[in-house]
Amino acid sequence: MARSVTDDDRIGPVGHYRAGMEPDGAGRYGTAPARRVGWGIPDAAVAFVLSLVAASIAVLPFLSHSKLPKHLEVDASVASLLAQTGTVIGYLAVAARKGRGTLTADFGLRVRVRDGLWFVVGFVLSIVLGLVIAPIVSAGHLSNSSQDVVRLFQQARGWETVAFAFAVLVVAPIGEELLFRGALLRGLLRRTSPALAIWGSALAFALVHVLLDPGAGFAVPALLLLGLISGYRALRTGDLSQSILLHAGFNLLAVLQILT
Repeated sequence: MARSVTDDDRIGPVGHYRAGMEPDGAGRYGTAPARRVGWGIPDAAVAFVLSLVAASIAVLPFLSHSKLPKHLEVDASVASLLAQTGTVIGYLAVAARKGRGTLTADFGLRVRVRDGLWFVVGFVLSIVLGLVIAPIVSAGHLSNSSQDVVRLFQQARGWETVAFAFAVLVVAPIGEELLFRGALLRGLLRRTSPALAIWGSALAFALVHVLLDPGAGFAVPALLLLGLISGYRALRTGDLSQSILLHAGFNLLAVLQILT
């Protein structure tokens, strides 16, 4: 059961993030009165499960005789991702009523223009990690194996390409960071040390990608490192702005490789 937020929770970046407190306008940590935070790890788990259910339901209109036609795979995937992210946002918005009442105050959902450099950092990180895991791909003869998102992107045409790029660069980073670095990381911080919380949320982030897309198995080291950096920045800043932009920049390389 989540404990009450104490004065210690409000001291420094770790305490700020653990308590879900908003920083004041100058970037310094405020002194909002302590209040009980009723959401936690179970809410992150429920949000994840409900998002999978919503994603499955979103695909149903595209099925024909219980099968998904190949020419509708991209449309169905975009609809599925929108439903999945929308469900995460919707459920956590309700869960926030057990805390401070908003997605920003409780889970750090915000994006600041001044953090735009982290988009570039994410892009550079994806290039470096791509070079690092190249030997793994080569040794495992995985050159013909790809994540579902890459395979589907290659099938996209016209407006589908724009919609899919938007889903990969905007929708996915917001939904995944809100779930893993917003709800899960903050929930873990109230139960364990910052280091274990960051590692736990990063590991869950990487393994979920493999669970939902076995073709992404070779990318686990890269996904894990992305999760660790994203979690650390979320912890240090008290919100998800840098994490979301980092994640979006990380996804940009895949988009550019397919478009070019």
